[in-house]
Amino acid sequence: MRIQIVVASATGRTQRMAEAFAEGARQGGAEVAIASAHETTDADLLAADAIALGSGVHMGGIASEMRRFFERTAPLWLEGRLQGRIGAAFATAGEGGRGGGELSLLALLAYLAENGLLLVPMNNRLPGFRAAGCHWGPLARTNPGANAPGPTDAQLEAARSHGRHVAECTARWLAGAPSDS
Repeated sequence: MRIQIVVASATGRTQRMAEAFAEGARQGGAEVAIASAHETTDADLLAADAIALGSGVHMGGIASEMRRFFERTAPLWLEGRLQGRIGAAFATAGEGGRGGGELSLLALLAYLAENGLLLVPMNNRLPGFRAAGCHWGPLARTNPGANAPGPTDAQLEAARSHGRHVAECTARWLAGAPSDS
């Protein structure tokens, strides 16, 4: 089982969340690849059983690099080539609780849903949910202006636990999926 993590991280905070997500997914039995939104290829996406998207929040929405990724991979959508995979999202938002974190998670999930992926939300029983949980996915609210750049250990635990959960859900999906999917 392979999980492709696509990340847009200008400051390194979302990259750290991606690495924690990957660590959890590996604990759940997945082979994991992480690439920037700029570097991810169509072949990377097509080889994946699950796709996780992570973005920093910029001006209340996803990073422009992630938007370009959406536009660049539109031919896969037109051809329906990503259907039937598992999808998940995570984000980091600066300035404490402000900054469009949930809107960014929704944008990431909307892309996955539009491509026909089955979405795995973050449930409130997962470790780390209290610190960085949002039912849409892990959301690290950082505050670099107050000398608390994050993500914190607890926020990284949320990403790890969700990565493990996504891997476990993917394994269950693959176990029940027809062999030609």
